[in-house]
Amino acid sequence: MCSTILTYSILLSQFILIIQAGNCFYNRAIDVCYGVSELDTTEEQCTGSYYSGDALQVLDGHAYAENCRDVNVLPKRCDADCGLGQECQYINGEEMCVCSEESCTSSTKTNQQPLCASNNMTFQSKCLMEAWKCSNHQSALYVKYEGECQKDCRNVKCGHGKICLLVKNTGEPMCYPKAHCKPSLNPEPVCGTNGVSYPNICAMRLSRDQRGYTPEVAHKGSCENQCRPGLCQSYELCVYSKHLRPVCIRCQYPPRFFTHSGECSMNVSVCGNNGMLYKSYCSLLLDQCHKKESINIIDYGQCPTMKSKQIRTNKFNYLNQLTDYKMN
Repeated sequence: MCSTILTYSILLSQFILIIQAGNCFYNRAIDVCYGVSELDTTEEQCTGSYYSGDALQVLDGHAYAENCRDVNVLPKRCDADCGLGQECQYINGEEMCVCSEESCTSSTKTNQQPLCASNNMTFQSKCLMEAWKCSNHQSALYVKYEGECQKDCRNVKCGHGKICLLVKNTGEPMCYPKAHCKPSLNPEPVCGTNGVSYPNICAMRLSRDQRGYTPEVAHKGSCENQCRPGLCQSYELCVYSKHLRPVCIRCQYPPRFFTHSGECSMNVSVCGNNGMLYKSYCSLLLDQCHKKESINIIDYGQCPTMKSKQIRTNKFNYLNQLTDYKMN
């Protein structure tokens, strides 16, 4: 086949015939390719060892091309659709998808907005998040909300039908779909630790403050003024809050609670309104039962230093008020 083409070429010109196409070769001498493998082909289709994009030249019955190079010096075109954060590359002769931040710089992927991921890292685009997710084998990573990561809900903008709440055991803002809260599952009224009566738990959980804090359930039913038999469940203890309101705190937990519950899964320190910094929300739950007092979270990571003295003063006043209240 190759000799037929060369004979035809020589008949057209006894000197030099130039064919405008890239060609594949078996051999190379210095910067010249010879020993044709495929004529008029792309580098991706080349089965020889060398390739030249220069015009094929034939002289004295021998075909050659200048500017010869090894095959695969230039990346082959890879057509597989790998999705965000990855790109297609030829590896050992096969198309493969590999993690790539560089793929996020293409014009079709640059119009992205910063976002906060579920690992509390801010990424400048969803593509970069997907690239990091791929490189670090974090398949569960997802977008929490648009914009840079925040410490509370004051600057978090959630989409339609969602509300920003703080995750109880970590203090992280999250956009919670309101539709996930179904009043029909718990239709009974409850009293919140803020002293407000709610028609159901769902209504209470969606009544957060500006920072995203939500009240806890003080007890079932409308708010009452004092502890009484039957107000709390058998596994709960009735104590008084710093505002002298009855609160039912849990003092019995299943054996697997401390090893498998969400409250204990993250060791994020929390500051209680008693001025103490706890290793985790779970530690706070245990200590309020041990101390027989209701303890609410006022901050995460550390206790506000400017408020420490005031917290201790409030606690002292609360104990005096509680003693006077019980005596009367």
